[in-house]
Amino acid sequence: MLCITGSVLLSCNNADKKATEVAKNSDWNGQNLKGRVQTMEETTYTPDSTGKIGAMDSCCINIQQFDDKGYNTGSQSKDSKGTVKEESSFAHYEGGQAKEIINTKGGKPSGSFKITINKEGKYNGATAMDSVGKISSYYTNLTEDDYGAVTAGTEHKPDSSIKGYFINEYNKAMLVNSTGKDSSGKVTFMYKAELDNKGNVAKQTETNITKDSTTTKVSSFKYDSFDEQGNWTQRTKYNDKGKAVQVTKRSYTYFKKD
Repeated sequence: MLCITGSVLLSCNNADKKATEVAKNSDWNGQNLKGRVQTMEETTYTPDSTGKIGAMDSCCINIQQFDDKGYNTGSQSKDSKGTVKEESSFAHYEGGQAKEIINTKGGKPSGSFKITINKEGKYNGATAMDSVGKISSYYTNLTEDDYGAVTAGTEHKPDSSIKGYFINEYNKAMLVNSTGKDSSGKVTFMYKAELDNKGNVAKQTETNITKDSTTTKVSSFKYDSFDEQGNWTQRTKYNDKGKAVQVTKRSYTYFKKD
């Protein structure tokens, strides 16, 4: 799957595997999901002063859909009333590589992302477009690891000048380090994740650097419950002072076994 946060290309998996096995480049692996997940629904809550779950957040019900090979085919974001706010659809090449992402917001186009591969099935470029189909940036010099996750690349402005660079590092398919740099090579963003023994993120550190300031946000996570497949169903997020700041609940549907 291809994921973008700001100008940083976080993950783009590209690898093929026997049809009877889960491919390394599947989004099930990229999101540390066990079993044949068909849909995943995630809802966030704000805990009270004691850490007890409070009211559901008004913004956030996120739903992801997967095909039977484990590739993400679409996502939706709803508010607490069930109104769809944003949607994305994902297309893939035959080998599972991400091909195109189309986004809508409020029922209207909000942008898209197109990815190209070479004859060897490796990613060789990507283009981001705005709501009217105008190029907002594009990526070159993409490299990838054994799991097909993109490990480095260069982002350009529409006039071909360099906008920035990124470097990513993974533990298998899970992102554990990411660095973003501006056109001069100065670091502007850093992300680091520590995984627990189940492969879930136990702690993450995000640092944003501007000309005038540097801000660092440290979060830790406790996994409160799991389903029979081993996927977590409730997670509590804590800030750097150990205060519970968010509770996330997940529910899943699974493809029936053949």
